Amino acid sequence: MDKWIAFPKKDLLLELYLAEQDLDDELLEFWNEIKISPETWTCEDVIHQNFWVVAKHQNWIIWYNDIEEGYNFSKYTEDLIILEYRANKDELIIVLKKLKTMIQSN
Repeated sequence: MDKWIAFPKKDLLLELYLAEQDLDDELLEFWNEIKISPETWTCEDVIHQNFWVVAKHQNWIIWYNDIEEGYNFSKYTEDLIILEYRANKDELIIVLKKLKTMIQSN
């Protein structure tokens, strides 16, 4: 499977920029620690598709599902492979809060 994605990187970068404007100082600091330059990763779970991964922390990634038009987080064990397909339509701020809370509770 090639690394083509229907959702253009420039559109993703604009979406990320706009989402960053809604983050409070604490979430912005967390975001700045985990964000990466968007990378194309492949999901081989329920659906075989490429998606943009925008953040990595420990064994977790945050990725944008352009089919559902929302952010998700999933575990990974190997770079470039999304282990679990998720169809959430969450805003970035919601996913960051969920991931941060989960990490702090462990």
